[in-house]
Amino acid sequence: MSRALLTLALLSASCSRETGPAAELRVGEINSLSGVLAAQGTAVHEGVVFAVSEVNRRGGLRGHPVRLFSRDDGGQPDSATNAAHDLAVREKVSALVGGYVDSIVGPVAQVAERERVPYVAASSLDQRLTQRGNPWFFRISRLEPFVEATTAVPLEILPARNVAILYSSTPGASQLARLQKERLEALGVSVSAFESFQTGTPDFLPLLARVRSSGATLVLMDGFFADNLVLLRQIHGPTGPALPVVGAFGMEFPALVSQLGPLAEGAMGAIVWEPGMSLSGDLEGSRAYEAGFEKQFGHPPAPLSMYGYAATRAVLAALEATARPAAVPERDAVRDALRRTDLLLPLERLKFDEQGDPLFYQVGIFRIENGRHVLLYPRGTAVAQPVRPTP
Repeated sequence: MSRALLTLALLSASCSRETGPAAELRVGEINSLSGVLAAQGTAVHEGVVFAVSEVNRRGGLRGHPVRLFSRDDGGQPDSATNAAHDLAVREKVSALVGGYVDSIVGPVAQVAERERVPYVAASSLDQRLTQRGNPWFFRISRLEPFVEATTAVPLEILPARNVAILYSSTPGASQLARLQKERLEALGVSVSAFESFQTGTPDFLPLLARVRSSGATLVLMDGFFADNLVLLRQIHGPTGPALPVVGAFGMEFPALVSQLGPLAEGAMGAIVWEPGMSLSGDLEGSRAYEAGFEKQFGHPPAPLSMYGYAATRAVLAALEATARPAAVPERDAVRDALRRTDLLLPLERLKFDEQGDPLFYQVGIFRIENGRHVLLYPRGTAVAQPVRPTP
């Protein structure tokens, strides 16, 4: 191609980018709306949708409407990769949001780096994703507060000298289990059972038999919502008296109580936000979110929906900071604006460190009592004392 033709082609490409006061700002979302992680992905998705609807009801951003492009990865990494590429290349979105487990988030982050599009993961813990220095990757959660909160149960809240750790083979859950084990053993607590499983496993009885034979008196469960349902049903079954269970993920879903009823009583789980409670976020904004969400969707928001909302709020703030009345912002400008993020959201005060991790993310522990969540940790905000399960 001659230099003149190349110049003309470049000019045509630049002019094809939609501009003007009505040019839409495009945001791409990838979540698991089907498959074993559908409950979690749908909750995150609803938070994303609400954030975009909220800003469009106010007239958009600097005169630009925001258009959301949603894709279902079905819980499959290959599908997530293809969706991310399609959104970045064909739909030309300005940023990506969403994701629940790192087996999905990781591949999307790789596409984001390759295609140079900012990606704010709604839920991600794999330390390698930020340590490898991907300048296009940001996330709302991080691993260390989960380690501290979950191990606080056997160390402080419900002291135990012998603990079992069951963990999903996903990257974030595997790292969490390893760090839990290291911390507990360093402080004199024996981890006598350390067992992995595939997410969606239909039967925990063999693992529970090994837990019983190990002599463990408390279980740290690093699985997900569907895994918790199976475990809590079977831990009350023929394997012996119920053991205290602390779930890192998915215990906070209201559906867990509605589906398990009395079998959910006494279970403990990690929590950051739920309707009526925020550990470190904006309570006034939280109440507004709850009311608006229920009006739009006809049901209260699941705790995980707030992660989708927070991730999308970060992206929308970056778009607003960089958009101009007659032009859609470039992706590198959006990325740089994300680096400067400092927002007080219902979930947390959101500010990213140099690697894209949130600086002020906190995790608490609740216990299910009479079908309700009662906060046990952090101690300064706890409203109840723990009780061991009755055999």
